[in-house]
Amino acid sequence: MRWATGADRAERLAAAGVAAIALGWLTYTRFYFWLHPRHLTFDPSLFMYLSGKPDPSCGLTRTFAWMWRGDIGRAVAVYPLGPVFFIATFAILAYAILVVTGRSLRFNLSPALQRAIVVGALIALGLNWAAKLIWLGM
Repeated sequence: MRWATGADRAERLAAAGVAAIALGWLTYTRFYFWLHPRHLTFDPSLFMYLSGKPDPSCGLTRTFAWMWRGDIGRAVAVYPLGPVFFIATFAILAYAILVVTGRSLRFNLSPALQRAIVVGALIALGLNWAAKLIWLGM
């Protein structure tokens, strides 16, 4: 890992988009429990509408909302990986803001390590989804 300066215009624009999405998501989830009774939240996903089963991200909004309230137990009950995603969202937002200001970090990861990270993340998502479908009664 090393610091790099002079992020080009395309990197800065992409980072600005990521920052806007992250801020929008965090704002939406922060006010979710206020928005929901007023019917100002999103309906179930197309996947759930068509299949009757939750998609791999089903419950993530409620998990973030519970995390904003500091209730990690309920957050985990709704979406077991949710607290990890909640913290990761802040890290991604901080990194995006860093890139927008013209700096960035460069990670030199071997292709084998990159594959291991992707496979590990996919396995974690699969297990999380299985937990929702089987043990958490979704």
